[in-house]
Amino acid sequence: MEQNISRTDAHKIFANLYRKQRSAEHQAKVDEIITRSNDVFIRIDLIKKLDEEFDKKQREALRDFEKKNSNPNVTAVNKAIYVDKQTTARMPAVKNEGFIDRLFGGGNPMSKFAKESRAIEIGLLGRKPTITPYVSRVFRGLKEDEIISTAQALKYSEQVGWKLWNPIEYNIIANFSRFFNSFISLDTLFKDEISPDIFLARSTKMQMFYVRVLQKSNTKEIVLDKVPSLVKQDQRLAPKIDLIMRGLSYTLTLESRRPSLKDAIIAFHVVSSRKLPTWEEIEKNLNVSPLDETKYSASPEINKQIEMAVAKITGDINSKHSISEELEMIQRRYFDLNLTTKQVNFSFIDKMLDAHVNHFYHENPTIDAIRSNIRQSPPKLLQVVCRDIQTLYLPLIEGYIKLELPNGVKDVLIVQNGLFFAEIDKINTILRNIDAFNRKFPSFNYTFDNFTDNVAKGTGDQVDKQLMVMITDAADFFGKFAKKLTVVVENDELALKYEETGQINEKTLTTKEKIIEEIKIMQRFIPFAEGKYVSQDSRVSGKTVRLMFFEMTKMLYNYSLLFRDPSITAMLSSYSKLESELVKMYAEYERLTGKTFRHAGSSI
Repeated sequence: MEQNISRTDAHKIFANLYRKQRSAEHQAKVDEIITRSNDVFIRIDLIKKLDEEFDKKQREALRDFEKKNSNPNVTAVNKAIYVDKQTTARMPAVKNEGFIDRLFGGGNPMSKFAKESRAIEIGLLGRKPTITPYVSRVFRGLKEDEIISTAQALKYSEQVGWKLWNPIEYNIIANFSRFFNSFISLDTLFKDEISPDIFLARSTKMQMFYVRVLQKSNTKEIVLDKVPSLVKQDQRLAPKIDLIMRGLSYTLTLESRRPSLKDAIIAFHVVSSRKLPTWEEIEKNLNVSPLDETKYSASPEINKQIEMAVAKITGDINSKHSISEELEMIQRRYFDLNLTTKQVNFSFIDKMLDAHVNHFYHENPTIDAIRSNIRQSPPKLLQVVCRDIQTLYLPLIEGYIKLELPNGVKDVLIVQNGLFFAEIDKINTILRNIDAFNRKFPSFNYTFDNFTDNVAKGTGDQVDKQLMVMITDAADFFGKFAKKLTVVVENDELALKYEETGQINEKTLTTKEKIIEEIKIMQRFIPFAEGKYVSQDSRVSGKTVRLMFFEMTKMLYNYSLLFRDPSITAMLSSYSKLESELVKMYAEYERLTGKTFRHAGSSI
């Protein structure tokens, strides 16, 4: 055989070749010659040569028969005997249903079964059928090393297969494993002459497992596909693959032999009851329930492992789902994201830049160039951003502010003094450092393209390094500040939802005018949330406190992304990855449970 095919493909060819339907004599020779070598390629060549020799002998026998048939001196009985001896595998014997046949039990269904199956011998007048030696050979067709290796492979499949296969695939293989072990245990019954009743009693489980094997027409396909693929991944079993394939192939092709396993079982019923049952009648009496399509039929130990796996994946799904919902909320609420291009729109910066240049450069004829230069320069834009936050938004969290309330303008405190001290101090520090840098290098030309390149590849320039440290430090700060403010905004939104549904309690209602003393997830309002901010800057004057907190949070998220904060960048990019992971986890949950995953509180 040409060895230009893979060894895996060779094993498949060997398995198909081994399963080929042959006479018992022919199959016995196949079983004998494959013991001569462990190499799969050599085995394939030996089987092919043996098949060719048998085919040649059959053709020669047929020609001899045709010559004899043309001789008028050869009787019909002699012809039939000759054909039966020489061409049993290819041609049926010529029937002679005369007086002698009827006398010895011929010409009836039991006689026909005896001839076709070779499982029973009919006594005088068909009154004392007995089991033929061929039946015991059905249960002794495998060698010890083949039995042991195949049993090990099937046991391993039951222990590990649930991690890879869906319930019906696992159950088909588990049922076949149980059948195999029951089947091979019966050969000991034939060491002594056994009564049919003993055989039928001790083989009941085997018969039931076999009914399920036959009920699933794809049993052979699934076992020969899944089991070898799994076994090859195990270092202990992989070297035994040839023995395992012979064991699987033999027990999966019991119906292609004569007698078949069904014939053997029927034969014992015949000898026991002197009646010839059909396989359908035997199957009906066994009353075997079909294999479960959605739930693993495993041992208690394996079922416990499956339950633990389901519990773990349930927890993982819930955890990732919560994170995914949070990321989706942040994406949707705080970023203007183009869902097609996945690009964030930073056009809101233009209003802030317009206000800045109009205030500081309103008489400069090159105001448009100045605006463009700031927009494209990370150090200059960072300076403007920090100053804008410091001027317009920090007063909300720094001390008393003037608000227009239903009962007039009042100075109110939104958050407890010092609660955001670290953030206020940090933004002031960033602003001082970037101011000093821009004064020291007023003509320094550094664009966002330079910054992006430096972030990706690094830089050896000392000035670039100094600037990168300041920018990345600011970006990290913006992201952390935004997350802290998100708690304030989301707590307020939660309290509003409870209020709208009429589920709010008195304690939560008191927070409408109670200052924020701590940052933790809870249902509470932003104090004086509907109050309108009194300011000389037209961009914020008249806006509610609730809107001001939301705008500050949104700006900080966007500034963090603009200046390449890794955590915020990863957060946005991880949303799609999380969704993809969830799809796989939902499929795994459904495979393990046979049910669609439902989130707590879901009506779907």
